[in-house]
Amino acid sequence: MLRTKRSIGLRYAAIAVVGLIMGLPVFYAVSTSLMTAKEVVAYPPNLLPTEIRWENYAEALQFLSGPVIFNSFLFSIGVILIQLVLALPAGFALAKIPFRWAAVVIAVLAAPLLLPSNATLIPLFVVTRELGILNSYAGLILPVAASTTFATLLFRQFFATLPDGIIEAARIDGASWFRVLTQIALPLAKPTLAAFASITFLNVWNMYVWPQLVAPNPDLKVIPVALAPLARGEYQSISESVGMAAAVLSIIPVLLIFIFTQKWYINGIVGTGQD
Repeated sequence: MLRTKRSIGLRYAAIAVVGLIMGLPVFYAVSTSLMTAKEVVAYPPNLLPTEIRWENYAEALQFLSGPVIFNSFLFSIGVILIQLVLALPAGFALAKIPFRWAAVVIAVLAAPLLLPSNATLIPLFVVTRELGILNSYAGLILPVAASTTFATLLFRQFFATLPDGIIEAARIDGASWFRVLTQIALPLAKPTLAAFASITFLNVWNMYVWPQLVAPNPDLKVIPVALAPLARGEYQSISESVGMAAAVLSIIPVLLIFIFTQKWYINGIVGTGQD
């Protein structure tokens, strides 16, 4: 018993230490965002501001601007909604509707997961250019939304855990496959939907290369693209503290979504999608 308590104590101590190490950059970013420009570059560095400057966040909001924030939300939410429309029925069909070559379809869907994202970047750009949708919201959203491999396999994994008796009973009562999906399977998939939405939002919100490549128009700029020049020091009129405040503002939506959906996020990562 003593050994068990000691191992539990060591485990929690290790978790606390790792949590502090991982949380330190976030703490320092928030602290720096409230400093003056001189305090940011002071040596040795200050961990806490001598005077809290909330006006840094007001200037950061002016730098990011409403259209940039709107573009980021439109990009992220648009990808989520389109992938839901495509991946939900596909995952349900692969899990519950028997047809030949289902295993082959699953293998083909899983193959892109083995490729690095950079390997498909150029072909995807060429297709987008040939469709004539560069520098548009369609070119920004649709190619990313069409990459439904993860979502389809995630939903397929969940729907495969549903008892076949429920599906068969609904089919005997005359329910169509669409009705089975929307009225029986979908209400049970809320934890998986939350996991998918949180994971996809995190990934899309932080995308930099794709928006920069297909939508260089300033009117289509998203937050990561807007922040990149600050890291390179191209805006001499923006102080380091204001730039850090802009960075903190950019992580707030991601942080809030992760806090409220962390249980489902973890379930989605391990591939179960179960509550």
